[in-house]
Amino acid sequence: MTSSSTIESTTYAEILNDAAEENGRTPQSDIIIGVAMAVLSLVCAFAYSIILVAIWRDKELIRMTSYKFMFILGWCDVIQCFPHAVTGIFTLYQSTGTYWLAKLMGVFATPFYVGYAVLTVMLSINRFIQLASPHWDQTLFSPRATKIWVGVAIGFVIFYMICLASPWASIVYHPDWYSWDYDYDLPGSFYVQKMEMVIEVGGIFLSGGLYIGVIIMLMRTRKRFAASRNYTTEMKILIQALTITVYCSILNILWHNYQYILPLDLWTYTGLNFMWIFNSGVYPMIYFIVNSALRGKIVRATKETRTIFTHSVVNVAERSKTNGTTITRVA
Repeated sequence: MTSSSTIESTTYAEILNDAAEENGRTPQSDIIIGVAMAVLSLVCAFAYSIILVAIWRDKELIRMTSYKFMFILGWCDVIQCFPHAVTGIFTLYQSTGTYWLAKLMGVFATPFYVGYAVLTVMLSINRFIQLASPHWDQTLFSPRATKIWVGVAIGFVIFYMICLASPWASIVYHPDWYSWDYDYDLPGSFYVQKMEMVIEVGGIFLSGGLYIGVIIMLMRTRKRFAASRNYTTEMKILIQALTITVYCSILNILWHNYQYILPLDLWTYTGLNFMWIFNSGVYPMIYFIVNSALRGKIVRATKETRTIFTHSVVNVAERSKTNGTTITRVA
């Protein structure tokens, strides 16, 4: 994930090294933005982990192809939270430590977002084929075929990790701009960025077309579909898949075309970076909204935890009181 280059290579380093007073950054904003990035990343990772555990433990859900894709999507999101949390620390200290540490964060951030974007396209294909041709759905998304689909997505991740780990291309976080960008001083960065843009923006049009087809088919067969046994489950899947795709599409369009529609300043870059981080929180939020069973489990777990904590406090207080009485008698 990265923004398009909007500056000439000859002035690239100069612009990145602008003084804080020139780009609007202050020591106070460093603290606020850095803490917010780290906290938001950790919260998203924690929330997503709860959802992933819930899906994994639900044997009925994990058998469904769509949830298999969303489960892998989740891992891509959680892994991205790690470099985002680290860049929050980079922002606080206004330093990336070493160039290689900054490069390592890029190796984990962008490739897994590319994998995420590829998986959203695969999920839209799955939704379309399942409604358009159940026969082809059993063939194209059989358990074995699904492994191949997932393998292709992982292949994209590995390819980008190799590219960004190489000496010829790199994406690094710039603490003074609260955002990421490719190192265009390296010869391969331009081409890697363009390939990423084609995958992410091209995926928007493909997924959008497929979901339009899904909606049209649902409207034409709504009575038959509403009477089906899996209607509720399928609608939940569709809502989740559509939400993920819509947010991902908005993020990709803004990220790769912001120079045409947004002001070129520090806060534009900051806002886009936070949109990227919050991308990891979209699915947990929508899953929690549409899944009443999960909400019930969380409420029950919260009550049980509160009860256990209350009993523990009471027991400790009673033991302390008993021990105090005994000591008084001995004295």
